[in-house]
Amino acid sequence: MKKFFTAMIFLTTILLTGCGNLTVERSENLMGTVITLKATGANAQVAVDESFLAIDALIKNIFADVKKIEASDDFVEVSPDVYKILETSQKFSELTNGAFDVTCGAAIELWGFRNKNFRVPTDDELADVKNFVGYEHLQLRDGKIRVDKRGVKINLGGVAKGYGVDIVRKIFAAHGISDGLIDFGTSTIFAFGVKKIGIKNPTGKNFLSVVELKNSVLSTSGDYEKFFVANGRRYCHIIDPKSCAPVDAENFSVTVVVDGSEELCATVADILSTAAFVDRERVEKILSSCKLPAKIIRTQ
Repeated sequence: MKKFFTAMIFLTTILLTGCGNLTVERSENLMGTVITLKATGANAQVAVDESFLAIDALIKNIFADVKKIEASDDFVEVSPDVYKILETSQKFSELTNGAFDVTCGAAIELWGFRNKNFRVPTDDELADVKNFVGYEHLQLRDGKIRVDKRGVKINLGGVAKGYGVDIVRKIFAAHGISDGLIDFGTSTIFAFGVKKIGIKNPTGKNFLSVVELKNSVLSTSGDYEKFFVANGRRYCHIIDPKSCAPVDAENFSVTVVVDGSEELCATVADILSTAAFVDRERVEKILSSCKLPAKIIRTQ
């Protein structure tokens, strides 16, 4: 799975906005990105501080539980959050016919995206790693998880940030925050109230578009930030679970918006943007048939 960096505080800003309300903005380096939380309300400081504690707890649970699952031949009990992440992931793995799959860890490691020792595997290595990739290898039962063979590795890079946003979203709501922004490194963003969010152009020039979010979440997956070049060819970090190779794309991104009425809206947005990067047609069919409050708003 992706290496999540813990915790370096970059900035905390507190502004008095009148009527007893505070605007609090704080950024930390977590989950391999800069997470920025901004909240306005009487309990803004408490909401932001509690949220960062919850994010840190989630990271620790993910590391501990994934390690236990991969090391055991039997079902192991995991934290409720990790179980929910994997339960939701399995649901969408089935819906997307495997376009989204958290068991891609072995393939991600093979290409060097975990430790940045990038390499192009041989055909024999690719054939072998396919034996350890497939959501059917992951089994869930009554709060417990197992993988059906040693060597299957779980990578939550395409879902953990979204779930983290959902955790923060619930904390903000519990503290009466109605105006705020939850920004997990610009890839997954939830807006309390109305906010305008720019979608980065994969070519690095300006924005593709500006989206108005209202109590909803935006998630973008792209090939333009994490990639390597070998023999004149560009390989991005998003793996197609069927081929166990990087998706063949260049300067490409997919953005999905999900309404906040969906219980795990940010988790779903994170998953669907990854899945749509792999198989956009399949995800579009899901959105039309399942009546999810979601849409693909822009691809490039």
